[in-house]
Amino acid sequence: MALFGRRKKKDLSEEDLLTLDGEGADAALRPEPAEGEPGVDRDWVRAEDGPYDVSEWPELDGRLDLGALRVPIARGMQIRLDLEQGTGRVIGVTLTFGASHAQLQAFAAPRSFGLWDELRPEIARGLVDSGGAAEVVKGTMGKELQARMPGRAPDGRVSFQPARFIGVDGPRWFLRIVVNGPAAGDEKQLRAILSVLRRAVVVRGEEPRPPREVLTLTPPKGFEEAMAKEAEARKARLQRERETEVARVAAKTQVLRTANATGVAGIGVGQGVGQGVGQGAGQLSAADTAQAAPADQTADPASAPQGQTEQVPMRDLPTPEPELTDAPKAPTNPDFQ
Repeated sequence: MALFGRRKKKDLSEEDLLTLDGEGADAALRPEPAEGEPGVDRDWVRAEDGPYDVSEWPELDGRLDLGALRVPIARGMQIRLDLEQGTGRVIGVTLTFGASHAQLQAFAAPRSFGLWDELRPEIARGLVDSGGAAEVVKGTMGKELQARMPGRAPDGRVSFQPARFIGVDGPRWFLRIVVNGPAAGDEKQLRAILSVLRRAVVVRGEEPRPPREVLTLTPPKGFEEAMAKEAEARKARLQRERETEVARVAAKTQVLRTANATGVAGIGVGQGVGQGVGQGAGQLSAADTAQAAPADQTADPASAPQGQTEQVPMRDLPTPEPELTDAPKAPTNPDFQ
């Protein structure tokens, strides 16, 4: 395992900022980094290794400013904002690295103690109650929850997806990180993603807040316009699907009207036509439901994702021009399925 040198940020090339095992990212961001990879060669120290409080890292340094969170940007990484249903407020951000996803949500916490030791058992209990599994493991940033989350495969069978729950206690704030996809079960890929996420900065604010209250994020300029365009495109797509389905059902109804007497009586040709019409109507309902279903995200720090939010892509929004880094690639055959 290579050790980090004590080079200054200006001495690092763009390629040094991020490699597949996370080497170089910390050296670029810490003025006087300790030797070794945090959580691997030495203990992880939050104030030195991140995620940071704004008092510890006040400069924006190319991060995307979302108000309560300043999110690092890496080349190849995609960013989505997580919206709370009903209110439309932004309560989280999801970063995509190939086939893996990492959701970040910041919450208010007490001044005197953190929340992670209290929340871990609650999250594990919720996963088990929903048919999944969870165990506490030693991770890069302390204790983590390695989980299997239940879901439905395309053929209708129950399937389990890997997930990793990571909690970070900061000064009067708590940051919850949920990693889904191949990186949740592959330690090398997980460390590479965490080397990016550790560069995040939390801006908690000085106003009093009850513990566990989600810190609302501020969408960047142009977000409302992008969200409106996405909604219009989704509405138009649903309308086209409805019109296509109505035309198909109408054509089958015309066949039924011209069928012979035995068909109308439910024998032979008529029976097959009746089944086709019923199935068509069912497909229309399923399509509408699939299009309207939100992403599996939640604002509760003690809950596994349960479909509380929807995600809105930010591909049309203006982005800052930082020194970009390369996002880690997803593994082809993760060990943890």
